[in-house]
Amino acid sequence: MSSKIYFSDQNKKSMSFHVTRGVSSFMAKVAPKMSLNATRKLLLTPAAGRKEVAVPQEMSCRELETPYGALNLVEGGEGPKLVFTHGWSGGVSQFYPLMQKVIDEGFSVVGFDHFGHGKSAGKFANLPLFIKGLKHVLAEYEDEQIRGIVSHSMGTISAVNATCDAKHVMIAPTFDFYNSFQERIYSTGITDKLVDRLLNEVETEHDMVFKSLQAENHLAKQSQLLMVHDKEDKYAPYQHTLAQVEKHNHASLHSTQGQGHGRVINSPQTWQAIRQLIDI
Repeated sequence: MSSKIYFSDQNKKSMSFHVTRGVSSFMAKVAPKMSLNATRKLLLTPAAGRKEVAVPQEMSCRELETPYGALNLVEGGEGPKLVFTHGWSGGVSQFYPLMQKVIDEGFSVVGFDHFGHGKSAGKFANLPLFIKGLKHVLAEYEDEQIRGIVSHSMGTISAVNATCDAKHVMIAPTFDFYNSFQERIYSTGITDKLVDRLLNEVETEHDMVFKSLQAENHLAKQSQLLMVHDKEDKYAPYQHTLAQVEKHNHASLHSTQGQGHGRVINSPQTWQAIRQLIDI
């Protein structure tokens, strides 16, 4: 359900908005704990049912234990390493074609399912957990040469939060996420008080403030930013990326047309950006 909210391009308030607003306001008053649990389940549960894809022969899986549970890692190849990090309701399997190409070029790769996704532990997910998950993966390979990070959607936010002076390929990067996601959440009709309580709970638990996590706040500290974005992306506005590229000399943009928010991952432009990162 969370994906239908975060990845919705509906702006009009339907009858369900007013029904949800009335019910959630009432429940927040008479059963605050129950209503908060329901809101948590609604907003922090990634979509399930992603089709399972076989791990390519040249890659293998293992678990990485963390304080938040085990992360499912997929790794392969030899040499300098590229790290792949997916977005909300995504999974490491989205990157298999790219990871195989990188291996064929003589490099090594590691990708993983974020907490609450795929074969990794957890029922719920959120941006702070995305950041912490990536940090645990990077720490696991701190003694190896990491050539760069390839990220998609919400994964781009975690990538620039978790690193400094790194090289990135950012696919469908998400800027101004706090305002746009908040707007989409509020458009469902869920009472503001419940949403604010949930956000405050997550911020307190992870000692992170959502507004400070916005990707645009962390671009200047990176070494190289190679962005790939479709002009018709309905969920992460192309114009936001264009504006950021114009602000930063170490950023460049590979534009696509008609690939949308997901198919752009395996577009020729994305592979071109990865090849550029490898050659830097």
